[in-house]
Amino acid sequence: MPLDQDQHTNDGLMSSFMSLGGHLDELRSRLIKATIMPLVLGCGLFAAGTYVRGFLVQPLMDALAAQGQPTNLQVLSPTETLMVDLQIAIWASIMLSMPWILYQLWKFVSPGLYSHERRYAQFLIPLSAILVAVGLTGLYLAMPYMLSLLISFGVEDPRTIAPPPSALVEGTPRIPVLETDPASANAGEVWMLKKDSQLYIALDTARPDGRLEVRTIPTRTTGNLTQQYRLEEFINFLLFFAAAIALAFQMPVVVLLLGWVGILNTKMLRKYRRHALFVCAILAAVISPTVDMFTMLALMVPLYLLYELGIILLVVAPTQAVAEGGVIRNTLGTMIGRPKYKAKKTDGDEGDEGDG
Repeated sequence: MPLDQDQHTNDGLMSSFMSLGGHLDELRSRLIKATIMPLVLGCGLFAAGTYVRGFLVQPLMDALAAQGQPTNLQVLSPTETLMVDLQIAIWASIMLSMPWILYQLWKFVSPGLYSHERRYAQFLIPLSAILVAVGLTGLYLAMPYMLSLLISFGVEDPRTIAPPPSALVEGTPRIPVLETDPASANAGEVWMLKKDSQLYIALDTARPDGRLEVRTIPTRTTGNLTQQYRLEEFINFLLFFAAAIALAFQMPVVVLLLGWVGILNTKMLRKYRRHALFVCAILAAVISPTVDMFTMLALMVPLYLLYELGIILLVVAPTQAVAEGGVIRNTLGTMIGRPKYKAKKTDGDEGDEGDG
């Protein structure tokens, strides 16, 4: 039977007492456990594909409505919606399950590590996950403004008309503009919702429950251009941008690792701040889907702040502080100007003597 690594001691190298067959059994067990959660989440997300897809495209809908464009996405093949829902379910389940997958990987490799090496991973893995979560949350919150700016480039000035000098003449057709759908309506009744500027009509389609079905008639601002986007292309754009943001937000982790191995130090990082700002500007220009200065600055500023965060982490979490479990104590000491540990070039041997 394979050795249960969940019961390993903190300082022992239990993997050295396992046979090759035991390692393979443990690896197989961890792989099975790591696969279960993505499969379950993927099935659940695919079953709720309509709601998940609606959540992801909502920023685009808001941006289109704000610019007076039709709030509809094109689907150009019978299987496109199905494949998009499947793509979303796969990627979302993997991303949401990543902490669990990393945990299973950690449980497999941790018995073969020294105590200080385990502390390095215990510090970096949560840090990386937090940075990814912050980056993706910020992306979703900023997406409506960025999309609205992109859409505005293809919007022409609307045609206008003066209001009548007096009240409407009795009998003039008039479409009510409402905040929400009316509680009830007659067949053939038409209204417009203020939030998306679309026309809605109630139709009697002989439903078994006797309710009227609401159909929509898209409207748009006057002009020669109509902006109509495809569902698959927008989801691919969103996933690519999300991957780029998640990767870019790993900058503090990279800075910290390079500092730990002695390639970088805080003095060097502070000296080349202007160069770092220039590199962040280039990265923002590459990642940004627009060419306007506002979007580039909105990306460049967080990237540079992440560079500064890397410097701060290297100050408060040098190798010895992490190896001895003294990051919090060193952070508090740094805040009052009396740090216990200082960053220095290390070969990773600190921390073998004890837990400090």
